[in-house]
Amino acid sequence: ATLTTLERLATVAHVAIVTGRDLATARTLAPVPGVEFVASHGHEASFAASALPAADAALSERLEGLARDIEARFAGTALRVERKARSVAFHYRADPSLAAPLRDALRALPEELRIQPGRLVLEVLPAGGGKDTALAALLERFRPGSLLVLGDDLTDVAMFEAARAAGGRVLVLAIGGGSETPSEVVAAADAVVDQGQVGEVLALLVDALAGPPPA
Repeated sequence: ATLTTLERLATVAHVAIVTGRDLATARTLAPVPGVEFVASHGHEASFAASALPAADAALSERLEGLARDIEARFAGTALRVERKARSVAFHYRADPSLAAPLRDALRALPEELRIQPGRLVLEVLPAGGGKDTALAALLERFRPGSLLVLGDDLTDVAMFEAARAAGGRVLVLAIGGGSETPSEVVAAADAVVDQGQVGEVLALLVDALAGPPPA
């Protein structure tokens, strides 16, 4: 139902999905006509975006080397290594006690790489980028007069702040509000909606912009 609502919304407004997933995966998960994507934490986009960092094959090789090294160090543990197009994510949801040793193992990263914390995950990606950079690329493309921004993770806080800094009419909504929603996300938002309300919020927006669907 939410994908159908997004498709309707894309006919009356600019709609974009900003995600830490790589572009190919994001398109598969949300195959909605008219929706743009900025993926890999601001390192890939479905459109030409001069604001985003360029791909670097040498950094991709360093990320793969790091992934193999961490896999070897944490062999036999519950750590899950996820290789993405422009980053590597180390998930410790199955064993939160791995957070401290994982941070220690990633302490000596080269300056060309950075750590992006998330919910029970540490992701390593090229320096630069970020969801604030992703928003800058979208603002450059669409030049909107108003913004509705939704997010549920620590990685979204920078995007929230960038949206407010852009000026104009801005509404920031945190998704969740439960025990797993970081307090920083809630504090940075104007209001909190639970996961089940997101579709309702978008449907209300569509109705306000285009009127209700035909009976």
